[in-house]
Amino acid sequence: MPPHNDIPLPPPPSKVVDVLIVGAGPVGLLAASLLRQSDFTLRILDVEFVPNHWGRGDNMHGRTMELLERAGLEEELLTSGARVNKLNTYNNTKLIQSTSFVPDHVDSKYQYLLCVGQHITESSLQSHLSRHEVQVERPCTVTHMQENTLGENKATHPLIATVSNLHDQVTEQVECKYILGCDGAHSSIREQLGIVYDGASTEICGGVMDALIRTNFPGKKEFCLLQGDTSKTVSLFPRENDLTRIFVHFSENENALRREQHNRNNIQMEDIQREAKRALMPYRLEFVGTLYWSTYIVGQRQATAMDGMNQRVFLLGDAAHCQSPTLGQGINTGFGDVFNLLWKLCLVERGVLDRKILQTYTMERYPVAKQVLDIDKVAAKSAASHESDIYCEIVQQNRLFTSGFGIYYPPVLSNNGENLNPLISQENGQQKKDGRSMIGARAPNAKVIKATTGKKTRLFDGIDWRTFAVLILAHDISSSETLQQVEKVHQWTQSSARTRLGSDVVCTIVTTTITDGLSNIMDMSNNNNNDLLEHIVIDKLNRAQCHRDYGCEGKESIGPTLVLVRPDGHIGTICHGENMLVHAQSYLDQICV
Repeated sequence: MPPHNDIPLPPPPSKVVDVLIVGAGPVGLLAASLLRQSDFTLRILDVEFVPNHWGRGDNMHGRTMELLERAGLEEELLTSGARVNKLNTYNNTKLIQSTSFVPDHVDSKYQYLLCVGQHITESSLQSHLSRHEVQVERPCTVTHMQENTLGENKATHPLIATVSNLHDQVTEQVECKYILGCDGAHSSIREQLGIVYDGASTEICGGVMDALIRTNFPGKKEFCLLQGDTSKTVSLFPRENDLTRIFVHFSENENALRREQHNRNNIQMEDIQREAKRALMPYRLEFVGTLYWSTYIVGQRQATAMDGMNQRVFLLGDAAHCQSPTLGQGINTGFGDVFNLLWKLCLVERGVLDRKILQTYTMERYPVAKQVLDIDKVAAKSAASHESDIYCEIVQQNRLFTSGFGIYYPPVLSNNGENLNPLISQENGQQKKDGRSMIGARAPNAKVIKATTGKKTRLFDGIDWRTFAVLILAHDISSSETLQQVEKVHQWTQSSARTRLGSDVVCTIVTTTITDGLSNIMDMSNNNNNDLLEHIVIDKLNRAQCHRDYGCEGKESIGPTLVLVRPDGHIGTICHGENMLVHAQSYLDQICV
């Protein structure tokens, strides 16, 4: 073994990278992981000397887990976390309502809340980055950024950033294509862009604690909200390694003396423990050990814009929006930002999508963040005001959205009615479900049967987070006319769609024709029989659930329906009829170079 001083030092960080990421919390680490999967060069900086081992983002909703699965980043979280199916509300420890986190009609393998510590999420993502030879640079940040007018790579890397090491005060100039501001609610990147962080804090304070507990309370394995005549509002839920997270919502309507006593700076660990014990009486609650505790002030803030410098700098996560932990939306909304932006950025840099597509990041994510904040404002107030009936109603009414499955990107129209978001095309095929257009909604990931194997699968299992999908809902393909229409769409996918979007475009043909009849139908086909059959799945589970999920039930007369699904799993357009392929081609023409 060579002497220690003979071990070669790692090379110094490059001064020319594709992407510079500021902030190494979960959002920044996820962005870095996805970018390295796409072979982008990057550096990731964080102002803190060491990672935050305990903290805030501990609830992963079902839609977030779907997206992480597309990137192959879900396994360690599933192994470590605690799965919670219901929100139970108690009054004086009597159960008054039990609500599932995900509505029953949602078709997903993740119909639960996954409770896992933020430090585990960060560790998992950091391990992924380490395998790609990327390490977080600490304590470093970007202190200045400007257009690159003098650098050697100004033609390809239009930004130049001043990177400062806060430990030794050394600075360097880094040329880059993009900067991602993932640096939290006090974002330096947002301040440098001159973007206002709009909103306010309230007089509501809260205490949070992660502890090992012993209790005979029967609801300890679910997410519980407890209110009582003589206690504060307390919520608790299980975590990894038999931990329990406890929130105490100190009331805003107390008298001045008590409000001062429960000022964030005056709340102590013993106050949180005492109120939790009081809320669970007459059940026993014993604190075996407390691993972490903190306090917070409830507030909602949102950046007035989420990008700058000609869509070269982007704000993600808390740098763009923050809210209370009441409904566990922080990390989920931040991860949603990452997935929404990065598939677009990757395909733009590959030369697949027009650069104007990057404008749709703010168009789509700003309204989502605003809705999160609006819901949180009412939920946090009701939790702190002993209004459990209002809180339950808020959760019940918004659980499709708060679980992520109900997030919807509507068309953005100019004053003269022109659609400004080419990724959401409503020109044809106004497919509706529950009275709302499905275009812009999450594409249901229905269970189907693979024709070639006879095994159950889901529509989008195994599809990468950068890949478009073409879905053909064909009903019964036993008639030669329907089969010919399906063949035309399949041929269009293999030729035009793959030419424009890349060879990894996935085509799936969904039919209600049973397996026994498919071999005879393939004999009628003009296509390569094996190739066409490989793309067919059979919709025979739960009375053709897949066709129902896409609003196609009872519409056999209009023929097959073509659904173009974006890489983030949202529906880009739906078309059918004689001009189906014309409309689909028009969609590609609007978004591709």
